[in-house]
Amino acid sequence: MIFIKKTGRAQIALRLSREVALLTLSIFSVFWISLPIAAQEGQGEVFPRPAELEPAINFWKKVYTEIDTDHGFLHDSEDLSVIYASLNRNNQAIETLRQRIKNDLDILATGKRTNLTDSQKEILALWPEGVSNQRLQQATNKVRWQVGQSNAFLEGLERSGAYRGYVDRVLIDKNMPPQLALLPHVESSFNPAAYSHANAAGMWQFTRPTGQRFMRIDNIIDERMDPFISADAAMELLEYNYQVLGTWPLALTAYNQGVGRMSRAVRETDTDKIHEIIKNYKGPRFGFVGRNFYAQFLAVNDIERDIDQYFDDVHYESPIKFTEVRLDSYIEAAGIERSFDIPFGQLREDNPALRNVVWQGLKRVPRGFRIKLRTDQLPEDTNFLDEIDSNYKYSTQLADSYYEVQRGETLQAIASKFETTEERLAFLNEIRNPDDIKAGQRISIPIRERSLAIQTQASSLPDEPFESNPTNILEIEEDLPNPPETRTVAQIPPLELTEPEEDMANSIKEGSEAQENESDEMPLLANRASPADQSQDTQASEDLISLETPDLPQQSFTNRSPSILDSDPSDYSVALDDTIVLQASESVGQLADWLDVPTWDIRQLNNIPFSNQVPIGTKVLLPFDRVSKIDFENRRREFHSDLQQDFFESFTIRGAEEYQIKRTDNISRLALNRYSTPLWLVRQYNPGINFTGVYVGQRIVFPLIQSKDSPNIN
Repeated sequence: MIFIKKTGRAQIALRLSREVALLTLSIFSVFWISLPIAAQEGQGEVFPRPAELEPAINFWKKVYTEIDTDHGFLHDSEDLSVIYASLNRNNQAIETLRQRIKNDLDILATGKRTNLTDSQKEILALWPEGVSNQRLQQATNKVRWQVGQSNAFLEGLERSGAYRGYVDRVLIDKNMPPQLALLPHVESSFNPAAYSHANAAGMWQFTRPTGQRFMRIDNIIDERMDPFISADAAMELLEYNYQVLGTWPLALTAYNQGVGRMSRAVRETDTDKIHEIIKNYKGPRFGFVGRNFYAQFLAVNDIERDIDQYFDDVHYESPIKFTEVRLDSYIEAAGIERSFDIPFGQLREDNPALRNVVWQGLKRVPRGFRIKLRTDQLPEDTNFLDEIDSNYKYSTQLADSYYEVQRGETLQAIASKFETTEERLAFLNEIRNPDDIKAGQRISIPIRERSLAIQTQASSLPDEPFESNPTNILEIEEDLPNPPETRTVAQIPPLELTEPEEDMANSIKEGSEAQENESDEMPLLANRASPADQSQDTQASEDLISLETPDLPQQSFTNRSPSILDSDPSDYSVALDDTIVLQASESVGQLADWLDVPTWDIRQLNNIPFSNQVPIGTKVLLPFDRVSKIDFENRRREFHSDLQQDFFESFTIRGAEEYQIKRTDNISRLALNRYSTPLWLVRQYNPGINFTGVYVGQRIVFPLIQSKDSPNIN
């Protein structure tokens, strides 16, 4: 049983869920029944290979194994069996050849089949016999450049040795398919420091809205950057995607596209077959990236099964054996370094979830944080916390010191105001593009008395204190309870990351650099930098160069505008017949507010007396006399986005539990009293629920929630 403290806006969110749920206290029924995740059928059915996907699978195998990042393919973006040319990565040469291909396709699209030039004959031979003129005309706008990946793939494969053992064990513990361990090759080349142009971060490439569901992400800690914590979160997300969508092809595609988008794709195409969705779903932003994600995953699996056929002398990195200890005090990072004589750069490398403000001394390592130390560097039979000088231990966190950016200010101007450098402020605040700061944004400022003048291996930036203290510096003391008087803590058993088994250690590379702009009408040139680069954001600016608009930056593998609703499978749209399905946390009164009409108008239209409550899941007919459907949908989504954003600022999901319904149970009471979970979140985990009644023995999945104020923060 989990009980959590409810405070602030999250308390309001839970209270609202409670009030709406109590309006529908009739017993609910659940039509979704959870099944074992690993394999209900043969392994071939877990990751099916429709014949329609074979051209795409073969294409990506070529990309990963036959050409390196100095070369690439010009190809058709829909039929990946059509590869026009392989050539060096030279923008001018690529554009010249691409234009020639387009001209030849234009001529062939007129129906001309005689007196063809050699290049026209070669292009026509790539297409199936009898290809239509219309298809050839469409192809003129679908000539796409794909950079090779073979060397990058090998580098990611070698890096995977440090992490695969841990990921494999997580999958075994959760009874999930072992092939899912290959996903970091798809996302980041097993680079824990990866950062995409769309702000997806870490080895598992979580965006902030999705990552907040499963991890702590704030101005002190970003667990996305820890390859082990984020591995657990990635498996939670995949497990959730599978529970919602029911198949692994959809669950994997949802990892990239969001479960909300894939749920919509299933509704609109009326199928859960991945190849049919790829062919027929025309939803917004479901472009080349979304259509190819599952095929790339299958290609990765094919390569790993025959790794010796593609790569010789793979030198896997060795895993590091860590000892983790949960801190019972707020401790200066320098205190840990000096107490154990650990190189500061190594300490930082081993604990990447801690943000720069910790390493620069503006914040202490939080109480409850599990610090990772290399086991072979620790003295035997010692209590870790007793070895740290008490002068470095505190009962409270340092106050935040922020400067609020004013309209028209640049980072350089702010740095000058505080007698520091633009580079230092960018480093301290992890700002990858100084030109992106906005009015109202809060910038951490290096206060003199906080600075420890630490020179780290990770940064050569000097500690530059300042004297000025402008009036819009915001100092906010964190209101956290004091720790107990005792500072002893049981040492956590070592986290052993053993060498992966030889047959499981073979991984692949595709990476977010293999993607392009969602629009096939604007083919992009993927100029991929080395996967070993520390910042994928810098890399991203080079990754995809539009041949038509050369200055266009990369569009990430992730959504262009990540939203908290990406992980919400609920349908917030209005049907063609002007009806909606009432969702959790909604009421007729709220619908009326969004429509700018009296509540009675909706009740009268649907023959609902005032004495009757409207159960969640009810179809409701709406009047759109004063507000358009688009405006209504925007208001509705904004409400749910704010509700969920507020909740996940205070709480995180730490797993899920299957519960079997007993005779006197009620889902809303179970959610709020036993699991302290809002009903809308339970509904997300059980999208097939029909809120009319449950039967004894039915199984419901409840997410397990933890307060971010808890001392057990990671």
